Amino acid sequence: MKLVIDANFLVSAYATAGTIQRYWRALDARDCRRIISPEIFAEVERSLRQSEFGLSNSDIRLILKDILDHCELVRAGSRYAGLIPDESDRHLVALAIETEADQILTGDGALLAAKTIEGIAIVSPRNFFGSESNCVAPSVQVID
Repeated sequence: MKLVIDANFLVSAYATAGTIQRYWRALDARDCRRIISPEIFAEVERSLRQSEFGLSNSDIRLILKDILDHCELVRAGSRYAGLIPDESDRHLVALAIETEADQILTGDGALLAAKTIEGIAIVSPRNFFGSESNCVAPSVQVID
């Protein structure tokens, strides 16, 4: 399965302990192609540098390296020109189309409201990890 990972999911997975962090680690149990773009990567870095997280430069470097170790970095060659709830998510949809992703994993409410764009499912972490048909092996139990 090909999965485009939104920046908000990655920031939550690394900057805060909790359910999203456990979900992120649960992806290691299955062979799932995790895809991000340079724009997503830059957004994660900007977010992690916010003082509210209290991360050192060294911590941020380690996090970014770990993200690159787990994700494939792909630059979308074109912009998505169709209707989209939030202009800032246009690169996510273009990336998903170009890589023929099965789903976009996001916590973005406007994008989630669309449910699908161009045949690509837009899923929340809770819905994604609640489905055995996705990347997570059924034997991996993620507890909220």
